[in-house]
Amino acid sequence: MDVFSRNKVLFLALILIALIGTVAFLYAPSGEAPEMLQNEEEEGTTPSAIEEGEEEIPPQSETEEEPDESRLASLTAIPWSSLGPVDAVLKDVGEAYMVRFGLTQKDFTDIKSAGFDVIEGNFDICAKDDDVRFFLDGAQAVGLEVILNAGAGEAEWGYPCGAEPTKDMVPTWQKAAVGAWVEKWKNHPALYAWDTSNEDGGTFPFGTGGTDPDPAWETKYALSAAQLQEAYKDVKSWDPAHPIMIRMNGWYFYDYPENFFRPGNAFGKDVADIVMINAYANVDEYFDDFVSTVLIRADRAIGAIDYGVQIIPALGVWEEPPIWVTPTIPQLINDYNQAAKAENLVGIAFFKYGAKGSKWYLPDSSLGAPELWMKLREIIGS
Repeated sequence: MDVFSRNKVLFLALILIALIGTVAFLYAPSGEAPEMLQNEEEEGTTPSAIEEGEEEIPPQSETEEEPDESRLASLTAIPWSSLGPVDAVLKDVGEAYMVRFGLTQKDFTDIKSAGFDVIEGNFDICAKDDDVRFFLDGAQAVGLEVILNAGAGEAEWGYPCGAEPTKDMVPTWQKAAVGAWVEKWKNHPALYAWDTSNEDGGTFPFGTGGTDPDPAWETKYALSAAQLQEAYKDVKSWDPAHPIMIRMNGWYFYDYPENFFRPGNAFGKDVADIVMINAYANVDEYFDDFVSTVLIRADRAIGAIDYGVQIIPALGVWEEPPIWVTPTIPQLINDYNQAAKAENLVGIAFFKYGAKGSKWYLPDSSLGAPELWMKLREIIGS
């Protein structure tokens, strides 16, 4: 080998050694390397909400991130006028135990002047005809429509109107009684829809929200998808002109990343035309992603089973200690903004209005939250 060839080989060898040294230096362990790797793994982890199809939000740096309350306080409400044909719904207007549900004609006038389109009462088929007629006529007089119970109340499932239920009473569809009720009111001009289930029977006497809760209510007393289908079929046969709605508990969609339709949260095809999701975020530990997470999961899971079902998110504007607390104005705006972005949106509802002389009366300064009432008027009128 001549001198030139030997020098050439030596030169190439030196270059190779230099490259190996550079690579070794770049990948040599250091005190920060494990932490960097761990951060990369954490950032690459897919949370359950993103698995459900949510858009991933890039993380903020510590200097850019604001405290939750500061961030919420800076929010402005999405103009209602930009939502298109979306109804403003007010729930639990009145109290079942009071004469005329504790309402006067002024209540209907005030609700309409606040911008609401639809109201739902807090009574079932046990209500007196005179009271129901007052409710429907009072709403019609000011241009409001009404959602009536036809299965959302406990009496429609066999629990007695004026007597204490016993533990052996499981929900049993009262076809004849509900049929007579639907026939009686189906032609009233104020009727908007029929409500055939409130949180799968969770408000029945032995449900989690009942008068005598049973820890095993989901497997013992909750309604099944088959029962909801039976109610839908019957009510639709009596009145094909009006949609049928059910209410579902939003916490089932937030607490579980999948398999939402379990005992206590039944759903199936031909159960409802409209699903109202009770997305009440007004608990002591407020989750500012609650409404958006619930609605994304609910809409997609419901649509996968029965495409075309419309959604009404229901937001909390009341308190009932110790679980439910009065939301702040920023929290209300945050919840509303998330609800306004829901898919298949036909309305946005707010719970609840109550009645003067009851435990909660939204516009009242002593038994309600007039600041929320004024903010609702402002949002709906925007």
